[in-house]
Amino acid sequence: MGINVVSPDVTTTATEQLRAEIRSVSEILGTMALNIPSYQRPYTWGIRNVDQLVSDIRRFMRAGHYRIGTFILHPLSSEQTSESVSTAGSIMDIVDGQQRFLTFALIIHALSERSDRIDEDLLAELHLGIDRITIPVRRDGRSERNLRENFVHLKRVISRWNPEELKKFTEFFLKQCSVVVLVVRDLDSAFQMFDSQNTRGRELFPTDLLKAYHLREFGRTNSSRESMLDTVREWEAVPPEEINHVIAGVLFPIKQWTANSSVPRKGFTSDHIGHFKGVREGATGNGQFRWAHPVLMAKTTADRFRQENATLLRHGVVEELEFPFQLTSPIIDGEMFFRMVHHYVGETRRAGVRWAQDEVSSENPSKHDPQLDSVFEILGEQSTGTGNRYVRELFDCLLIAYLDRFGWYEVKTAAIALAQYAYLIRVHLQRVQISSVDLHARNVHHRVDDDDGNLFASIARALDPEVILSRPKPRLAEDVTVPQTLVNLYSAVIDVPDEEEHSS
Repeated sequence: MGINVVSPDVTTTATEQLRAEIRSVSEILGTMALNIPSYQRPYTWGIRNVDQLVSDIRRFMRAGHYRIGTFILHPLSSEQTSESVSTAGSIMDIVDGQQRFLTFALIIHALSERSDRIDEDLLAELHLGIDRITIPVRRDGRSERNLRENFVHLKRVISRWNPEELKKFTEFFLKQCSVVVLVVRDLDSAFQMFDSQNTRGRELFPTDLLKAYHLREFGRTNSSRESMLDTVREWEAVPPEEINHVIAGVLFPIKQWTANSSVPRKGFTSDHIGHFKGVREGATGNGQFRWAHPVLMAKTTADRFRQENATLLRHGVVEELEFPFQLTSPIIDGEMFFRMVHHYVGETRRAGVRWAQDEVSSENPSKHDPQLDSVFEILGEQSTGTGNRYVRELFDCLLIAYLDRFGWYEVKTAAIALAQYAYLIRVHLQRVQISSVDLHARNVHHRVDDDDGNLFASIARALDPEVILSRPKPRLAEDVTVPQTLVNLYSAVIDVPDEEEHSS
């Protein structure tokens, strides 16, 4: 097969402009120089997807024309163009359409296997666009594996066609199958447009858009290709569902609740990715403003320490000076975003945060810090119902908010206090929904006798962990019944008003 594998590149933006046109498959493959950028997910289409596409093409042959969706493209600037990509014409990144584009190439390869049945002019046209197609390197080999399996399957399918079927399909596919091509010069606009498209493959997480944005910023400020490749490999070593949960299910709610804002019913979407953008370098940057100076100074200090002590660090003489990531501090765009994600993935894993329903089982126990064993033993008594999952996610957010502020100081005591706060909603409500957890997180109903109100905001303001470690015991009225599964959590700490208090 003529599809090559190359190292990823990064795009840059230009002035905002949209151009729309309709291109046939032969024009897309024969006259357009398209590049698959590093931020794209692997080629995920399977045999079922390929069969559906071929079936649709054959079905629409009777209609005389078939429109196969939309491609969203973004032009590369000349300085970002890969040497391995053809320089004929304007080179453009595929923001949306990668799965279909590569499948088009596979179909052409499979048709070429029947070259004895296709005239030479048509065969030459088939090969115009496929020799220069490149895909980014993937450590897991997923793209290459899927491409290989689909190609073998397509050859098998096409081998069963008679010469007349083969000729009609080839001519219809190249000339009468078309795609709506949208060329968007502003990359952010291209991503927003992409997010609204329906594709047959997995829909991108908003975190995939963040990855694309920060890779682009990384490329603007760092010329080291090896550094960028290491960053991409580190990101892809973590399951995308886990990264999405860390950002969308933990960090985003913490940011919202700390600001006393509700978490939207739809959760974290592309509308909220600005929460994870911050200090940007360059002419349009904002590093000149005072709010950005503390994090820039901290980065300078950490980078200088790493450079000046490189030998000592390699030999383990001194410990790494970690950048002091804080959710209440601005993010530095580019490389520091990826370092931040790596930091919080590590913290959430150590804190026992679960990102998938079936992630923790008897065969695959949580690898949380041993200091939290007794706490998770109690929480493990809870059912796996939806309501309890919502409450557990609230506890996860509270624990990460505490760790983000005070580190692992007296974490067991803090975790018990935070669990008592989170699970009080289970004492008061039989049915727990996302909206009720959101209200409880912000203490809107004031079910918790807390002068500080919103506990997330209290943690963010606190200068001492005693704000959690010395919290008053929960107080419950006599007529409130603690669920049996929560007795161990509350049995030693519940204060019930005595008779004298009742009479008053």
